[in-house]
Amino acid sequence: MLNEFRPYSKETQLKGHQKEKRKPKPKEKRPKKQKNPHLYRGRLIPERKERTKITPDNYNKMIEMFGSWCQECGYTPIHAHHLVFRSSIGTGNWRNLCPLCTKCHDRAHKDAEFAEMLREKRAAVYGPHFGQDKWSLFKLGLINNTTDESYEQFMREQETKLNENGDMKL
Repeated sequence: MLNEFRPYSKETQLKGHQKEKRKPKPKEKRPKKQKNPHLYRGRLIPERKERTKITPDNYNKMIEMFGSWCQECGYTPIHAHHLVFRSSIGTGNWRNLCPLCTKCHDRAHKDAEFAEMLREKRAAVYGPHFGQDKWSLFKLGLINNTTDESYEQFMREQETKLNENGDMKL
C-alpha cells in the first residue's frame, strides 16, 4: 500500500502553471456632471454673500449721494442699512444702502412699516429695482449683459422715467 498510486486532482496539478482567466471589471459609472448652481446662461454668478457685501466704494458713494447723517433724524454717526435686506438678496450697491443712526437702524429692523416706508421712498427716486444688482436684473431678463455699463444704463433709464412722469415723492 505504500507504493499505491494516488493521482493529484487536475486543479492541484495545474496550480501555478496556468493564468487565471480575468473576469471583466464592472464598468464604473461616471457620476453625472453636477450642475453649477451659480451658472446661469453661461455666466458664473457670484455667491449671495459676495453680492450683498458693502464695498468701500459703495459705502463712499452712499455717503456722497445721501450725506453722512441719518436720513430720518439727521443724527450722526451712521450705519449703512440695506433697504432690501441681505436675506432677500438685497445688494450692497449704494442705491440699496441708506445711512441711518443706530436708533433708526434698529427701528428699521424691528418695525416692518418703517422699513417699508424707507423702501418706498427709495423706489420713488430710483425705481422698483433699486435693491437689485446686475446679476438679478440679468436673471429677470431686464438687461442683456452683466456688465457694469449695462446695469448703470438700465438704472439711469429707470430714474429718467420716474423724473419724466413726476413720480418723485420725497
